[in-house]
Amino acid sequence: MNGARGQVLVGVLMVVVGAVLYFGFHDVETPVIGLRQVGVVVGVLGVLELIAVAWRARTGASRR
Repeated sequence: MNGARGQVLVGVLMVVVGAVLYFGFHDVETPVIGLRQVGVVVGVLGVLELIAVAWRARTGASRR
C-alpha cells in the first residue's frame, strides 16, 4: 500500500471510529471527558486528514 492510500485509509478509519464513539456511546460518560466528545475530536481529525491528503494530491506535492 502506498503512502496516499494509507493516509486515506487512516482518515476514513478515524471518521468511522469517531462516528461510532459519538453515536454508539451516547449515554456513556467517563470522569474526565465523555466518549461522545472524543468521537467528535477523532472524527474532525479524520476529516482534516482527508482534506490534507486531497490538498496534497491536488497540488502535486510529494514527500520525495
